[in-house]
Amino acid sequence: MLLRITHLAHAASIASWLAAAVRRLATGSRRLAAVVVGMSVASLGAAAQAQQPDSTPQLGLGASSALNVHIGTGQFKHASLGREVGADLDLGWFASRQLRVSVGVDYLTTTIDRVDSLGVRARESGYVFTGFADLTALGPIRRRFTPYAGVGVGVDAVGTTISNEQIGALYNTNVFDVHAQLGTLIRLTPRGRLRTEVRVTGARVVRRYSVRVGYTWLFNGLREEDYR
Repeated sequence: MLLRITHLAHAASIASWLAAAVRRLATGSRRLAAVVVGMSVASLGAAAQAQQPDSTPQLGLGASSALNVHIGTGQFKHASLGREVGADLDLGWFASRQLRVSVGVDYLTTTIDRVDSLGVRARESGYVFTGFADLTALGPIRRRFTPYAGVGVGVDAVGTTISNEQIGALYNTNVFDVHAQLGTLIRLTPRGRLRTEVRVTGARVVRRYSVRVGYTWLFNGLREEDYR
């Protein structure tokens, strides 16, 4: 009888120890699970942050960093020195932040004076409306004077009021052009530049040169405080 009581007491002690061990194991498991979950959340957050794309795009409307407007003069063969106005928008950079991509429009109005094959002279107004895309190498924007050079392509919509059928057929047309330009940006304010430019354009019928002056407004990636 005494032996049975001793065995029961020993069994109760073992059961109590096992219950305590189970409780400690459960508590430890919960703590370990909490640590694992916390580390997982932290790892996922770090991975998401590491995979987050750059908020500043390289190319496109979201990367636009300058707006240019200009006036000037231009001339092509058989035409007087004409007036020109235009604008273009920077669309970001390609390969280097100093290699800029832009698109724009120009409008040149002039007077065409030409003789046809029969010796009949025609003198009337004419115009060239151009849509173009440029690739420009830009110097350091923080300097007082920032030189630049560029090349581009465009489409010229040419028109005239000349009623002479032979001459009118020459100047009522659309042609492709290629052009090159050299210019300088002169610092006026941290975001404002005076722009001077000389452009030469090769195109059928309206091969021409232009001299321009304008204003450039810098923003986004070309602001002085952001440009590195």
